[in-house]
Amino acid sequence: MTTGSADITVLIPVRNGANFVEEAVASVLEQDIDSVQVLLSDNQSTDATPAILERLSREPRVTAIRQPVALSRVPHFNACRSRVTTDYYLLLCHDDYLASRDALRSAREVMLGDPSVHAVYCDMMYVDARRRPIARHRGNRSGVFDARKVGRDCVMTGRNLFGIPLLMRTSAVRELPYEESLPYSADVDLAIASAAGGKAYHLPRPLIANRYHTSNDTWHELTWISNEMPRIAQRQGISLSPSERAQAVLGRWLTTAARLLFRAYIRVRR
Repeated sequence: MTTGSADITVLIPVRNGANFVEEAVASVLEQDIDSVQVLLSDNQSTDATPAILERLSREPRVTAIRQPVALSRVPHFNACRSRVTTDYYLLLCHDDYLASRDALRSAREVMLGDPSVHAVYCDMMYVDARRRPIARHRGNRSGVFDARKVGRDCVMTGRNLFGIPLLMRTSAVRELPYEESLPYSADVDLAIASAAGGKAYHLPRPLIANRYHTSNDTWHELTWISNEMPRIAQRQGISLSPSERAQAVLGRWLTTAARLLFRAYIRVRR
């Protein structure tokens, strides 16, 4: 799939996303560069999503497909990524959106300036269903960072400290599928693996909005991410001493407690 001179593909996997998918697509089409195309993948939606995607695909830069059978989350991601033919890609959940018109251009400039950068990350905004800001997730880093160290910190805390990758270099991850045995943290696993032969870069600006609402799986995922971190450590060769393993258990417990408090705050705020 290639449209004109596009060198960025934004993949938007969606299932029953009629409430938000148009906002996600609009945030991509409003970017201040033209070399972007969108691939919408409908995972057997039963709401108004198919009709919305059909209408959106009338835009020349948008292609919509429908999976022949319903896929679980990570196989759907892999099915989408298998269609990428451009130099770079972003996998954007249908209820999230790009928070700045220069988000993709900023990431692309980093990639063009340094071919050894395999992934660009950014700060994120947490927003509610109506796009009202909840909080800002700061990476507390800028420029090239040690992805291996961040991966180790993920294991120790039970948190995804990378955030959502704003742009990935396709050639760097072509042989690295999302791991299907890690349904909630495959992106963390890929973040560590993809940086093995290159660099990871962080833009300290909130360029992606991550939405929290009643009908998404965010809260469920946050709980299970912690449970999958020991498996990531084993897969990525991150060794922990007995005392570090005990610290990691405590770290994951504290993270879970903090998430429950955050969830309570969101409910009160709503």
